[in-house]
Amino acid sequence: MPRRMWAVWLLFFFQYAAIGVYFTFLNVYFRTAGMSGTQIGLINMCASLVSVISASGWGYLSDRSGQPHRLIALGATGALLAAQFIPYVHGFWEFLLVGCLGSLMSSAPMTLTDSTTLTLLGNRREEYGRFRLGGSIGYILTALTSGFILQKTGLRVMFPAYGVIMFCFALTALQLPPVTLQRVERGSKALKQMIRQPAWLVFITCMFLCWIASNASISFLNVALSAMGASQSLIGIAATVPAVVELPFMFFSGAFLRRFGTSRLMIVAMAMMVVRYFLLGWMPVPEWAVAINVINGPAFVFFWNSAITYANQMAPPGMAGTAQGMLASTVSLAAVASALLSGWLLDSLGPNGIFMVMAFLVLAALALFSTGNYWLRRR
Repeated sequence: MPRRMWAVWLLFFFQYAAIGVYFTFLNVYFRTAGMSGTQIGLINMCASLVSVISASGWGYLSDRSGQPHRLIALGATGALLAAQFIPYVHGFWEFLLVGCLGSLMSSAPMTLTDSTTLTLLGNRREEYGRFRLGGSIGYILTALTSGFILQKTGLRVMFPAYGVIMFCFALTALQLPPVTLQRVERGSKALKQMIRQPAWLVFITCMFLCWIASNASISFLNVALSAMGASQSLIGIAATVPAVVELPFMFFSGAFLRRFGTSRLMIVAMAMMVVRYFLLGWMPVPEWAVAINVINGPAFVFFWNSAITYANQMAPPGMAGTAQGMLASTVSLAAVASALLSGWLLDSLGPNGIFMVMAFLVLAALALFSTGNYWLRRR
């Protein structure tokens, strides 16, 4: 394993610390700025559409240049600069423009941090969770504390806070160990063969369905809780609880992957997601979200760690970044569909209606993945 792997742990720490202080409350800020649920959905949809294209582009540049650390730093710098304009713009179209610019740049660290970590780990990819643990700790610290701070200072403080954290993230990215550039002939042909495999098609379809639901939770759970009368501090606590619960699961995720394999863990994760969304759709008061979100701790660890490991295993030699970019693009494409659907559901069915619909989407993904894997094993 290369030296300076401490930088990987610290990179995840700053990345998810930034998410905790910024993306946890960004849609709440849009709501307080006068945007409707449908308008927030449109902003998220267009930003995700930009990320669909840019994520694959960043992954391709990384594989071809062998300089993922510089691309990560570049994207982080652009993202933090874009965020600083949000408090000074007004209206739907201005929010939309700045949101798309931020998405273009932030898709670089979102895509390349995972793929670079897996490349550096080499044959020890199962240890990914121990480095990703830094992200869980960073998220807990900021999501928990920022809710109380923002309740007293106002939401505008989150923009400079995000800028400082992302600046530290960019500096840390430049400390990453070098990545060996692999030149593989006919790599694009091998990639085309990979995406035509039934296993990949089943996997990517299930990822799409599950991330429609996951993005709805990420984007609109806090908005839904706010609409139900939750305070900013309660929103922060509800967002922090699953990150706290996931800590032991993240630390031992390598053991879980070795013991059960990626496919079984994904099935377990999807089953837990179905239960969580049904409970969120049923909860009568916002305080219930704190207990319900406990389920998201192990569910997220099992689902995401299995997904990136699965994609990395199927990637042709030297094209791990491109494969992770395709996975990130699928997540972003799901966010496009989710943004409009969730915004419309919020306006038409209310906070609880969103999650009932999402529960059935994940249930469909669970059925597809289970039957698909059974059929592939029989073949």
